Amino acid sequence: MQGVRYTVKQVAEATGIPSATLRAWERRYAVVEPQRSSSHYRLYDQEDVRRLTHMAELVRQGTPASLAASQVRDSLTAPIAAPPGAGPVGHGPPVAELIQAAQRYDETQLSQVLDRALAGVSFEQALEGWLLPALSALGRAWERGEVDISGEHFVSAAVQRRLSTAFDAAGPNAGAPVALVGLPPGALHLLGTMGFAVCLRRQGIDVRFLGADVPHESWEHSVAALQPAGVVISVPMPRDGAPAARLIESLQSAHPQMPLWVGGHGADEAKLAGSRHLPVSVVEAARTVSRRLHAG
Repeated sequence: MQGVRYTVKQVAEATGIPSATLRAWERRYAVVEPQRSSSHYRLYDQEDVRRLTHMAELVRQGTPASLAASQVRDSLTAPIAAPPGAGPVGHGPPVAELIQAAQRYDETQLSQVLDRALAGVSFEQALEGWLLPALSALGRAWERGEVDISGEHFVSAAVQRRLSTAFDAAGPNAGAPVALVGLPPGALHLLGTMGFAVCLRRQGIDVRFLGADVPHESWEHSVAALQPAGVVISVPMPRDGAPAARLIESLQSAHPQMPLWVGGHGADEAKLAGSRHLPVSVVEAARTVSRRLHAG
């Protein structure tokens, strides 16, 4: 699993910070150190987005940018890509403990790490403040050869069970607007979409979660059968963009009045015309959809 990366434009939309300001904060204050694509474009991860969001909130409250940057550097822990032994992400346990559990296939340690990550905060805070950044860090550990793919899957399965429990606890919201949520054919990276589905259900929406790798004809069947108030298609990886584009074109042609949103790292606006693009933040994306559906 590769760590999710976001472009300057995506981060600007998610945080409300102009692209020029993002670049200035990086140069002047070293709040984040985004990686670069092969074309030398800036690519931000979940931890970068979290730091920038924190700094933006401080600046909006009247804190000078230089002081806000200092507070962000002091209050937030080292980047989640740090090697084992790094500090916690947000409120939760050190990511090194999650990586260690993956390396050892240690069910007890993994359960304890997840318990601590989810304790004492809202689901939304745990999801964006620890879980998604931690999974991104685990993906980078796999890329570096520190964790076998089976260890990563071991952790992912445990996280999926936790998300399923949270989804069940949030619903079913019978009588509320119905939203179909799922992934296009061939798309397999499920956890971020599951987190979004939980957040949307916690916003009072009747979420029908279809899961990963949903065939084209199955999307068409479910939309025709349910006539949902809206559809959300997750595009987690760039390679998922082409199947998503074909699916969007088909659904929009058959149901032109139905609201249809796309989100995820692979949601290239230029190639996914006809859909509404969601913020990078999973929590804000859920709020965007719920506001529209509750408004009717």
